[in-house]
Amino acid sequence: MLARAWLVFEMTGSSLAVGIVTFAGMVQFIIVGPIAGAVADRLDRRRLALIAVLIMMVSSSGLAALTLAELVQVWHVVGLAIVHGMAMALAQPAVQALLPNLVPAEHLLNAVALTGISQHGSRIVGPLFGAVLLAKFGAGFVFVFAALILICALLQLLRIQHRPDPPAVSPGLTLSTGSIFRDIVGGLVHIRRDSRLFTVIGCVMFHCAFTMAYESLLPRLAEGLGGGSNTFSAIVMGIGAGAIVGAFGVSLIRRPSLQGGALAITGMGSGLAMIILGSATSPAVAVAGAVLAGATQAIYMTISNTLVLQVVPDAFRGRVMSIFTMLAAGFMAFMNLGFGWLADTVGVKPLMIIPGLAWIVIFAVVAIFLTELRHVLRAGQFRARTAVASAGGT
Repeated sequence: MLARAWLVFEMTGSSLAVGIVTFAGMVQFIIVGPIAGAVADRLDRRRLALIAVLIMMVSSSGLAALTLAELVQVWHVVGLAIVHGMAMALAQPAVQALLPNLVPAEHLLNAVALTGISQHGSRIVGPLFGAVLLAKFGAGFVFVFAALILICALLQLLRIQHRPDPPAVSPGLTLSTGSIFRDIVGGLVHIRRDSRLFTVIGCVMFHCAFTMAYESLLPRLAEGLGGGSNTFSAIVMGIGAGAIVGAFGVSLIRRPSLQGGALAITGMGSGLAMIILGSATSPAVAVAGAVLAGATQAIYMTISNTLVLQVVPDAFRGRVMSIFTMLAAGFMAFMNLGFGWLADTVGVKPLMIIPGLAWIVIFAVVAIFLTELRHVLRAGQFRARTAVASAGGT
């Protein structure tokens, strides 16, 4: 992502082009994600993740070859971003749904947080090595580095010894367009009928749209502050560093009430971080805002993710998590595209400050008027209930 964004910005000088590439990858969570979630509830989740990583390796290797051969064009980057995004959309629900099968329930928050640390850590490791490669050798070598990292991911997946429980569907039932569609609808109905899931996932949707859709803005922000790719890499690393600290911090939480307080503070803090980033007049201030953004976003998303995983049945987990990701990444994709288009004319500042303020207002209003969220923010967990209606096929 680091090299792809900077490569396209160097080739075109356009934030819109960066937004298109980002959109091309993220929109796959809308197109492929729900299908992948339905498949993850029927097939071996570990095997799906392995297939996805292999596809990502091919995509990164292809982009590396084109760039090193000096044949790369913007449409190549867009096309391979689509392939890479499809693979990520396939992997995400499989990995998320597999996690509760690997750890005891009391360690689920820690497991989600540690997963976040490994993911956000790439925002430090990638720019740390990638920035040097980008500055010294160009984007092609960064894509080679990305392919090597994916080999490590493949080896780690192969080490997992978990074997799935018997499928919830009849062994003789095969995958078909109709059955997958029914499963997706069943997942949507399950979320709609469970006010706990509906509230948390709805808030995540707006949180991602207003505080996490800034990838297409960062190259222009870095250029305006001076320092070019070095400033850009420093901002990305700041986000990663903040996210690691935040994810590690939330993994230490033991009392549910503290978990609720952390969700409230980071919900408001995410908006504040966008305001600081948009108002930055120097690279140092921008990096400070990036650290705050990474920390607050990581904590907010980790707790939200855990809350969902705690209450969704295993038979629905792949579908629910794919819908969770679809809404989060889908809104980020469209907002990135729109922000990239607007940034070329109105600049970066209002596109960070206004959404940040909007999210603070939305979160405050929802926390006041929605009972489910208000209880979570106070107690750190959902209200006890005897049963939650579920619908649709499994």
